[in-house]
Formats: sequence, structure tokens, C-alpha cells
Amino acid sequence: MIGIIILTHGSLGVELLKTAEMIIGKQDKVDILSVQSGSSFSELATRLDSLKEKYQNDGLLILTDMFGGSPSNIAMAYLDDKNIEVVTGVNLPMIIKAFSIRKDVTSPQELAKFASNTAKDSIIIAGELLKK
Repeated sequence: MIGIIILTHGSLGVELLKTAEMIIGKQDKVDILSVQSGSSFSELATRLDSLKEKYQNDGLLILTDMFGGSPSNIAMAYLDDKNIEVVTGVNLPMIIKAFSIRKDVTSPQELAKFASNTAKDSIIIAGELLKK
């Protein structure tokens, strides 16, 4: 099963994981990394290196909160590994989809595509939908 790291600013990742687990149950092979004010990037890189080794055989999907932010910039440094993929813009539907199908996909890239599409499809302007 592909491992997942949720790497975000502050405690966003912790809260997303708690909420997703409230909906679909406890998850294995998930780690949370947080960029806090004053965080040491070298310490985060050391932790990411360790997690990269942990998931080396099964693959790893790193979910970050926004493209161009420190979490995504740190994560993208790991894209040279074919067994790692990064998706930015993490949200609850994306996480639930990734958790739900990661046993059935063969690569982090395939999992990333499903997660990304689910996140995009979950953005709806309710007023426009209801006026149709």
C-alpha cells in the first residue's frame, strides 16, 4: 500500500487527517509533517529522508497545501525519485479518495491523478449548481 505524507503549514495536516479518519476510519501508513513558524527546513528534510526510506518499496504520495509554499517547495525536492509523487492543494475529498483507493493502484503517480481529479471535481459553486 502506498504511503501518504500530509505536509502542510501549521496544524492543517493534523486536522485533515483527524477529520478524514472520523469519516472513513483509522488509516495506516500516513505521516504528518508540519511547517511551523521558525521550523528548521533541514530538520524537515531529515524527517522526509527517513520517511522516503520507510516507503521506498511501496511508493509515497506527498500531499501539500499550496503550490509555491514552503511545504510544496520542500516536497518537490523529492520528485527525482520515481517512487514519489507530490500533489498540492490538499483538501478533504482528495485525502478521502487517496486513502480509499491506494490499495488498488500501482504507483504514486496513478494515485496522484485520482486524488487530484477528485479534489478538482469537489469544487462546486453551490448557487450556480442550484440555479440550473
